[in-house]
Amino acid sequence: MAYGRCPMPSPPPEFPKPMTRLRTLLVGLDAAGWEFINPLLERGELPALQNLMANGRWGTLASTMPALTPAAWSSIITGKNPGKHGIFDMTRRRPGRYDFAPVSAAARQGTPFWQRLNEAGIRVGLVNIPFTYPPDEVDGFVVCGFGAPGSVPNLAYPPAAMTWINKRSPDFEPAVLAELLRSGDHERIFAVETAHQSRFVEIALGLAERTPVDVLAINLMLLDHANHKMPDMARIERAIRRLDDDLAQLIDGFVPDVVLAISDHGSRRVKGDFLLHAWLRDEGCLVQAKRPSTEQAEALNWILHQWLAEARGLTGVIEKLSRRFWRGVVPRLPADLADKFWARVEAAIPFARDEVMFGDKLDVAQTRIYPGAAYSGLIYVNRQGREPRGIVPETEEAALLAQIRDKLLKLTDPDDGAPLFSQVYLGADIHDGRLAEWGPGLVIDFYDSAWNIQTSLRRGTQVEQARGRYFVANTKDFGHHGRDGIFAFAGPMFGRGTLAEPGTLMDVPATLLHLYDVPIPEDWDGRSLTELMTPGFLADHPPQTQPGDSETAVLTEDDYSAAETDQIFDHLRALGYVD
Repeated sequence: MAYGRCPMPSPPPEFPKPMTRLRTLLVGLDAAGWEFINPLLERGELPALQNLMANGRWGTLASTMPALTPAAWSSIITGKNPGKHGIFDMTRRRPGRYDFAPVSAAARQGTPFWQRLNEAGIRVGLVNIPFTYPPDEVDGFVVCGFGAPGSVPNLAYPPAAMTWINKRSPDFEPAVLAELLRSGDHERIFAVETAHQSRFVEIALGLAERTPVDVLAINLMLLDHANHKMPDMARIERAIRRLDDDLAQLIDGFVPDVVLAISDHGSRRVKGDFLLHAWLRDEGCLVQAKRPSTEQAEALNWILHQWLAEARGLTGVIEKLSRRFWRGVVPRLPADLADKFWARVEAAIPFARDEVMFGDKLDVAQTRIYPGAAYSGLIYVNRQGREPRGIVPETEEAALLAQIRDKLLKLTDPDDGAPLFSQVYLGADIHDGRLAEWGPGLVIDFYDSAWNIQTSLRRGTQVEQARGRYFVANTKDFGHHGRDGIFAFAGPMFGRGTLAEPGTLMDVPATLLHLYDVPIPEDWDGRSLTELMTPGFLADHPPQTQPGDSETAVLTEDDYSAAETDQIFDHLRALGYVD
């Protein structure tokens, strides 16, 4: 069946039995949410998606909490919530330590859906599915993309796939270079991200022709990156139109019988950042280690330079002489004059005084609460017996989390006084499984807020517009994720029309297995979305179950070399995901 630009034929009244081999396209429309999509649908600018919706079922997909790509896609891959697969964030907390490492496929617990399909003789191709490095040895092919280091040779399986890619694209990289993302050249970033997505589409179709597969899965990330880095909605709408064009190319090129178009989360625009780490510090929950005196002198010199040059407009010799003067005076000011001086500086450079005094390391002997990666909204407890230098007794943890939660829910937007967060969840209430022990104590739902959460102890200082004590206006990241994604499913087993109640990301792999009569593992948290299917299909193909996974060990060693870790962090940092 053709699901691209041409209308699809009506589905038969009943699906034939036995079921013939299907060709299924699972395509990730990363960051697509109805709030951004609907205006273009109403203007008739998304014909491929419109055609899927007109000839299939569509609705909302609730993301994971937090609604971050590694957690969300790990739930799509495994059918499980983060408490079972162990991926909560852009980074993973190393058990027994206070630092974080990049996530990888090796850190993800749970059998991926493609292995379940392979076991049933169904071949699968995967392209740019996030955090699939190192690639699995699949019956089909894998091309790693987002979340993979670019410096490694084994970005694809089988190796012949990488050889084919290198011949066609000698400059292939799994992600757009971090240097460009930091450049602030919005039009060039958009052009390169667009070309990068097109290259993955061409790779997917080329490999599927060379190595025929039954299921082709690909994730398209232009919209997500445009929402993060583009200051205007015009480019974001261009990204959505290009997304639709690439969806049509995939459908026309792969010629699937079934299309499962999904997004792992939505999108929203933001005004700036709420500095959670600073708030936790003022609440006395988080204590940063003091800088040595030599580092304090260097930090003071840098802040004075920013204040004098960027905030006050001094240049050349005058700026240097003024900076030398203040470097000598500031450390000797009496307390009242020091307070007045720093109030002037912090009017232009928020938290400048703290930046001079404190470094980017925790004083773990005094810290009760510490945050996860930048923009994650995750809060961890420094618990006795779990962390190497934990100070919070497990018997006091619930009361501490309740206290912090209540205070967070009372925070308001400095512009309109509306509640800042729609909800703050206890990790134990939303993450179920043996790996929830290593997860966050609190998860902040900030996906209705006009403000991002910034949690970086390494954020540094800069001249910027402050709104209240803990809010700063945008400087380089203009959008972030929304809570809910979308889906549009088309194929002979699906009816037509919208689904009133949202599905979840974990329902996607269960539904996919059901289409192929593969039993759904009993430990999966998702279910097949049978309400989308025709009575005839369900009568001939009822859902089945099979045993789930056996217990596996929690990964503690590093997945990457130091250089690979730096490279991955550099890219995630350029997108605003980590500090």
